[in-house]
Amino acid sequence: MAGSISGIDWASKIPVGGVYTAIAADDSANKASINSGKPNAVGVVVQIIRSGVVVGADAKVSIAAGVIAVEDGSTYKVTTNDVINWIVF
Repeated sequence: MAGSISGIDWASKIPVGGVYTAIAADDSANKASINSGKPNAVGVVVQIIRSGVVVGADAKVSIAAGVIAVEDGSTYKVTTNDVINWIVF
């Protein structure tokens, strides 16, 4: 059956998530890099919280080889202590 998951392949399809707090180096680099530990991930969802408020409507978010990149956008700027909640799948 096309598209079915068999054997142990299902384990690689389980989403994983975590929380990352931006550090000063991220601030100066204009980018937070987060290793998800899932090198085969193809999608990512992030939520950025600063001082208890959701921010980052135009943050540039990408994933390659399991590393999530959250970068400055036109108005969002990576800032020390931003809390980045993430899920990869």
